[in-house]
Amino acid sequence: MALSLTGIWLLVEDMTRAKSFYLNMLGLAIETDLGAYVELKAHEHLLFALFERAAMQAGEPEITISPVGGQHATIEFEVENVDTLYETLRLKNVQFASEPKDHPEWGLRTAFLHDPDGNLLCLYHRIPWEE
Repeated sequence: MALSLTGIWLLVEDMTRAKSFYLNMLGLAIETDLGAYVELKAHEHLLFALFERAAMQAGEPEITISPVGGQHATIEFEVENVDTLYETLRLKNVQFASEPKDHPEWGLRTAFLHDPDGNLLCLYHRIPWEE
């Protein structure tokens, strides 16, 4: 049986704050809003949803939902131009973890930032790959 990744549920502490960041700062649009669970239009073949940690725990009480802590993943968003979006977001007072930087060993130009819950996000566009 082959697995097919169809979505990511990002657990958040404060839905209002998380929605504001992903909508107003990154420019994603809401597909479905059920209050504690919000699906965003991020890619036609992958669901990206915000899910309040407490609501997930209430819905699945037998599963231990760990508190926020430590870096477990990085969520990446391909953009047309990292430098342009970096400057646009800085004007909105978004703080970045790194300035735009070429990574020819990855074939990417990147800029990293954190969302309101501390999740690491990578904004990137492709550049020539170097061995």
